[in-house]
Amino acid sequence: MKHLSHSLPSHSPLTPLSLLLFLILLTSCGNKHIIDEEHTFDRNVWNRFTPERFEFNIQNIENYYHIDVTVAVDTNVYRYNQFPCAVTLVTPSGEERSFRTSIALNDKGRWRGEMQDGYRVVTGRVRSYFSFNSKGVQHIDILQNTSQYDLEGIHSIGLNIYKGKIDYDSFD
Repeated sequence: MKHLSHSLPSHSPLTPLSLLLFLILLTSCGNKHIIDEEHTFDRNVWNRFTPERFEFNIQNIENYYHIDVTVAVDTNVYRYNQFPCAVTLVTPSGEERSFRTSIALNDKGRWRGEMQDGYRVVTGRVRSYFSFNSKGVQHIDILQNTSQYDLEGIHSIGLNIYKGKIDYDSFD
């Protein structure tokens, strides 16, 4: 009797290239951030008339987005409980939308946020469930809005825009 040997296709373990492609696909599926960027200041000083510009691209105007500003301060130098700032969105058509906000940093002697690399880092929401009305490259300018010409103790300012999901069940 003749014995026939059937060889099954061998399944080799993931190659480095296929593993890399899989990881890229996996991380891109959950990426809801439009921009998550931080700008640092020389000597921890921010001039009142020098805006920090954050540029990003909006492709889906049907989504809602959260817009957060993060500030990192040197608590030994920064002497205010709040961080007031002006946030201006400039659309591809040149339309401007401005928001003024104040991020609470210190509440009755207790600093908010967390310490990172020697700085107190606090995030504040500028807008919730914000909708952009046009696709394309846009930018947000952020200005410190204090009475100080050169504001000391500001290490960095950051902008985070990410997709938000409305939970209609929470509106009971």
